[in-house]
Amino acid sequence: MTRMFTAILLLFCALGSQAQKREVVRAAIHGGDTIPHVRLAEATVVGKGRHATRHRREERRNARLEYNVRKVYPYALLAAEKVQEIENRLTPVRHEAERRKIIKEEYNRLMKTFKAPLMKLSVNQGKILMRLIYRETQHTSFAHIREYKGAMNAYFWQSVARLFGHNLKAAYDPQGEDAEIEEIVQKILQGK
Repeated sequence: MTRMFTAILLLFCALGSQAQKREVVRAAIHGGDTIPHVRLAEATVVGKGRHATRHRREERRNARLEYNVRKVYPYALLAAEKVQEIENRLTPVRHEAERRKIIKEEYNRLMKTFKAPLMKLSVNQGKILMRLIYRETQHTSFAHIREYKGAMNAYFWQSVARLFGHNLKAAYDPQGEDAEIEEIVQKILQGK
């Protein structure tokens, strides 16, 4: 008995020296257990709920879109420059045979230079490139193909594009559907 009393006394002394402040709290006895009622300070809980996941997903999508636009925008600028060069070369030409010869030369030169890098683009990057080419030249990809390769080629490629859910006749809408792309292009033009 004295051992137990000594142990309890030592326990209370140890607890008393550690806890300088003692507070009396309300308690309830429930099923033989004493449950203290303590008022806790307000806490803010931030979880990984639907909204946080959606926000992260949207950030990843925007980062991917920016990456894709930055990757293909130089090609759109080169395409606009090449279209202007070809137009300048074709302006004085009177005969259709000479016109076709110039277009074939330019086509072969472009394929030699750009075929490999353009084949490495993803489908989404290709779609963005078509929209940016429209932005830079004010003509759809369909119009360019029809002008330089003929109507049959243009309709063939339009059919292939439609099979994969794209449209070569789609216009660039900087205030609507393409507003995010336009915002990224403006950042690029400002040097950001």
